[in-house]
Amino acid sequence: MKVSSAASIFEDLLGDIKYDPDSNAGCLYPFFIRVGLIQRRPPRHEFFQFFLDLGMADTVNVIERKRIRKSSLTFVFPERWLGIAEQQGFMHAMATHPDVSKIKQVDLLTSSPLIIGDFLRDHIRIITWPEDKDKYNGN
Repeated sequence: MKVSSAASIFEDLLGDIKYDPDSNAGCLYPFFIRVGLIQRRPPRHEFFQFFLDLGMADTVNVIERKRIRKSSLTFVFPERWLGIAEQQGFMHAMATHPDVSKIKQVDLLTSSPLIIGDFLRDHIRIITWPEDKDKYNGN
């Protein structure tokens, strides 16, 4: 059995997105962002179980403009805690948060097209697993 940390899983999934100040040209955000768009697996899949609630408290802090103490934020399916309007405005809320100057990096796993609408293509990885093709194809 292989034991992994949440950080190593995020590095496996998003590690090829590298910080390049020039790639942020035109980006709305003053921090580096890596986004994994989960194409087929639902949040209830066993793969996500041990880190499913990662970022829950920070999601609330972003929306309610409460204090953010960390420089690196990680969110796993934050849409589970947000209404539709909040999903659409989540990244804007983070970019205009009073503590935005503290934020250096954001890692995000989501399946919400509402959240990813403002990202640059270079910051997004579409994540799918071969075994999901038949299981989650709508049949």
